[in-house]
Parts: sequence; C-alpha cells; structure tokens
Amino acid sequence: MKRLILSFAIVLVNISCSQKSTDSLSEPADFHLEIIDSIRIDYLGDLWMIDFDSASQSYLARGNRDMEFMILDRNGLTKSTLDFPTDGPYALNGWLNPIGLRDEKIEFQLANQGFFRYDFNGNRIWQYKLPYDYFYVSVLSGDAIYPLGDEIAFIRPERPEIVTDESLTSIFEGIYGQPILQVFDTLTNVSRETMPFPPNSMYSDGNLYLWMYPTVIQSGKEWLLYFRNEMKFWVYREEGGEVVFDKEVSLEVHDVVKPIGVLFEQEEVYNSITKNNFPGTIREIYKSNDKTFVIYTKGISEELTREIDRDEPDGQRELEKLSKYFVAVFDSEFHLIQNEIPVPSGLVFTTILTEEEEILALKNQDYFGVEEDFVIYYKLKLLN
Repeated sequence: MKRLILSFAIVLVNISCSQKSTDSLSEPADFHLEIIDSIRIDYLGDLWMIDFDSASQSYLARGNRDMEFMILDRNGLTKSTLDFPTDGPYALNGWLNPIGLRDEKIEFQLANQGFFRYDFNGNRIWQYKLPYDYFYVSVLSGDAIYPLGDEIAFIRPERPEIVTDESLTSIFEGIYGQPILQVFDTLTNVSRETMPFPPNSMYSDGNLYLWMYPTVIQSGKEWLLYFRNEMKFWVYREEGGEVVFDKEVSLEVHDVVKPIGVLFEQEEVYNSITKNNFPGTIREIYKSNDKTFVIYTKGISEELTREIDRDEPDGQRELEKLSKYFVAVFDSEFHLIQNEIPVPSGLVFTTILTEEEEILALKNQDYFGVEEDFVIYYKLKLLN
C-alpha cells in the first residue's frame, strides 16, 4: 500500500543557489529535493529494489534468500516470487549480476555462464553463452544487456589469459585504457568492442586505483559512462552501430576529497596506503527526457576518518553519517544548472527513476537504529 510517511524524521533545508558564477551555470535555478510519496512493503528483512519496467508497470526486487526475486506492482504489492533453481537441469549457480527488467522480461548475467532471459513466472525463454571463459574483477552496475541494433552489448569482461602472474597488478594495467563494451552477434558469435576508454580519466594518469567500477547508462541513442571516485562523466553517441565519444561533463565540485593513486608495483600495499582515503564519488546518475540528475558525495577528510574504528558497527554508522550527499542537475545539453543541492540523510539510493521523474530511495533502518516489520521506499523529486 502506498502512502505518504509523515513520521519520517528528515528535515529538508531551504536551498539557495550554488555559490558559483553565472558563467558556469546554464540558467538561474533554485532546486530542492523533496520526499513526495512512499511505498510501504510488507516484507520482513532486506528487500532491495533493482529496476522498474514501464511496459509492465512492475518493480524487480531482491529478497533475503540467495536466489529470491520478487515482481512488485507500483504500490509494492507482490505479483510473483521467483526462487531460481540451484540444482537440476536448469540450475543457476553463482551470482546473478547485473539483473534487471526489460519489456516484461527479467534479464541477467550469471558468472561465466552467459546471459539469460526469464518471464515473470520463472520460465527460461532465452539463453546465450559466450564462446569463451571470462571473468569480472568485481560486481557490475547497470543493465545486464544493452541492445545495439541486432546485436547485444555489455560491459567488456576479462579473459583468463590477462592474468600473467600472482599479482593483480598485471590485471589492472591491462584493463585501464581498454574499450568499455563488448558486442556480440548472437547468431554468428562474431564479437567486437566499442565505447572507447574516455579521455582525461584519472585511470589514465599512470597510477593504480584498482578497478574503475564502470557504469553505463543507455538512453536511446545517447550513452553515459562514469567511474568510481571521479567527479565527472562522459557522454557517448550511437552512430552506425558504434558507441562513440562525444563530450566530458564535470560536476564542477571543487572542495572534494580526491582519491590516492599508487605505483602499480605497490599494489600489494594499496589498501594500507589508502585506508584513510574516502574520496568523493558519483553514486547514481538518472536520465530523464530533458535533464540529468547526479547523486554524489564529496568524501570524508582524512582527519575525521583516522578517528573512527571502521571495524566496529558504530564506526560504520558514523562514517555513513559523515558522508553527506548532494545532487547536481544538468539540462538536455549537459550544461550545469545547479549543484550542491542537499540530500536527506539516511537514504540508500536505487538506480530507479520513475516515469514521473521520482527518484526511489530506501529508508536505511540501520542508520536510524530501528527494526521495522516492513520496508519503506521513498519517492523524491527535484522541485524548482
């Protein structure tokens, strides 16, 4: 049942325009982020909203069990529950990542087994296995499959032969600078790469930052790309079956904590060198018809992080409270309208932007120190 949660203790501050010169902003604006509605879901435990499908007006959510997924209607009521099998002829063993909805179907990638499509009743209707072994350094974000004409595109995986020694150093040296997307013709198994590595990325400065955590967003013929710990993103255009670079877009945030890079030969001590480095980063990007919204954090200073015991639950909660989030808004041509718009605390943002341009965010019960017998998602909207 959907209803506005009036008791949620968040005070939205009055927001003034960012203290920037009008030369850097496309037009004067005074946006503020407001909670306008909520979804209360009768579910005991963790329930993470993954995607929304406009064709079926349905949400995809992941439940407590390893292979438990749920299809919910717009009001948070359960339409179907799927527990994918882990044994038998149709067993799925491994992590389903990424996973999402498209045209009333569930699409996902299963580690080293390829791509799958299921209907809402749990019936497998399509499978494509890559003709070689592959792996990813870490989890993925974004869609499992990006349609590209008659082909499919996805984040380019690594081949086992890239591992030339026992250190991850060689892996990252081989990854930086490579194209972002792998493309396959599923009928002929002919493969190619597209979306060239963007210019002016910190991952091209000769230092090690571990994996980039690339996130790709497809919006018609327009594609967006961003990496972890960079305060900018890149715009690409689809032309003749290729995804080609168009422009770089900066959030124009100057008081941000920057990531620490190390020499590649220092890979084994990377974590100890950077243990107190909590840099700013983009958390989510949402693309609407005429605007782009970016959720980001400026990071936490080393002076503060040194005082916190991150091995204890209280320390983790303290870090979460110190990590303030903001929104930047861009127009249809990616000119900055306004940044540094404060975000209410205690929210975990999903990748979902509704058709009404509402951003879906989870109420973080751990942040508020409560245990409720239901799950609450808030709908937030940028109002001007």
